[in-house]
Formats: sequence, C-alpha cells, structure tokens
Amino acid sequence: MDGHFIGPIEACWKIFEFNMHGESPAVQRLPIHLPNEHYVNFYAHQTVNKVLARQNVEKTQLTAWFDYNSAHDDILGLTYWQFSQHYTWNAKDKSWHPR
Repeated sequence: MDGHFIGPIEACWKIFEFNMHGESPAVQRLPIHLPNEHYVNFYAHQTVNKVLARQNVEKTQLTAWFDYNSAHDDILGLTYWQFSQHYTWNAKDKSWHPR
C-alpha cells in the first residue's frame, strides 16, 4: 500500500493554489568552454558536414559575449556573470540584448 499524508496547512495551500515552493534569485547557467570545444546538438540521422554547415553553429553564449565586448565600449569592466544581469540571451538568433 502506497500513501501520502497531507496536513491541514498543506491542504489549504493546495486548495487556494498558492505556490508550494519558490526559487529566488533566478539562476542562469553560463557555459564555459575552451576554443572550438563547445557543445553542438544534433540528431543521429544528420551527417557531420550538415551539422557544421548550420548557421551560427560556432556561436555560443561565451563567444557572443566576447564579440559584444569587442564591439561595444559601454560595458567595459563587466565580467561574464555580471553581464548576464544587464543583458539577456536570445537563443533563437544567438545574441545578447539589453534588458
């Protein structure tokens, strides 16, 4: 027999649909990699040439941060993790945008 006991306080929280847990502050994973050693996602049926021919396959969050730093003088002095507090990563076009 498998069972679970819910106390009166937990039952009230569930009835009124309050959040049962929270995450604060939000955590974002910032990938770090050596040059030309980043992860590339692909399907098993794809050939290596087809995967490498995709647009922006070599672009990652880290390399885009380096590119943004070299092109803009307004963010000098921000480290990689501090940069993510002021900019958001758009995974679709693989670029950083101001918050």
